[in-house]
Amino acid sequence: MPDWKTASWVCCMPRKPDARLEDRILDAAYRMWSKRGERALTMRAVARASGTTTPTLYERFSNKGCLLALLRRRARLKLFAAIQSSRTPTQACRRVLDFFGSHPNDLGLISEDWAIAFARREHIPSFEFLKRRLAMQLGGEPDQHTRLALALVALLHGTATLLHSVDIHKKLARDFRHACISACEALIHDARSGRLSHRP
Repeated sequence: MPDWKTASWVCCMPRKPDARLEDRILDAAYRMWSKRGERALTMRAVARASGTTTPTLYERFSNKGCLLALLRRRARLKLFAAIQSSRTPTQACRRVLDFFGSHPNDLGLISEDWAIAFARREHIPSFEFLKRRLAMQLGGEPDQHTRLALALVALLHGTATLLHSVDIHKKLARDFRHACISACEALIHDARSGRLSHRP
C-alpha cells in the first residue's frame, strides 16, 4: 500500500525530523473536521489540539488547504486499503459501501474534491483498482473501462450519500444497498454482453 505521507509534495514545507508530530497534527485536524467541519479547522486550533505551536505547524503545512489536501489523500488511501483484497468488481463495490458505512467522515473528504482530482488526472488508487478488476473480469485494458467505472462510482457515491443524509431505517438502508449492488452487477453484466460501450 502506498504511503499517504507522499502527498506532502502538494504544498507542504520541507519535512522536519519528527514524523510522529505530523501524524498528531493530521489526526487532530481530522477529529476537528469530523466534529465541526472545515470552518473549525484553523491553523491555531489545529496546533493547539495537536500539542504543538502555530509556527511549528506552518513549518510543515503552509496553509489550511495543504492540511485538507493531505486529509483527503489519506482518506483515499484508507478506502483503497479497504477494497484492495477484492477479487471481483462487485466485491469491491460492496466493500466501498461497507467502508463508507463505517467511515462517514471519509466519505465527505473523498467526495468534496473527487471530481476536481479526476479532472486533473490525479492518481485515485481505488478508481484505478476498480478499472483493473473490471479488465480482469471483462477483458481488455483498464482504461477501456473508464466509463463503466465512473458509472459504478456514481451509483456507490449516490447510495452512500443517501444512506448518510438522514436517519434511515435499517431495513430501508438494506434495500438501498441491495438495489445499488444489483444495479452495479447489471452494468457489469451489460458490459460483458457488449450492451455497454467500453470506450473511455
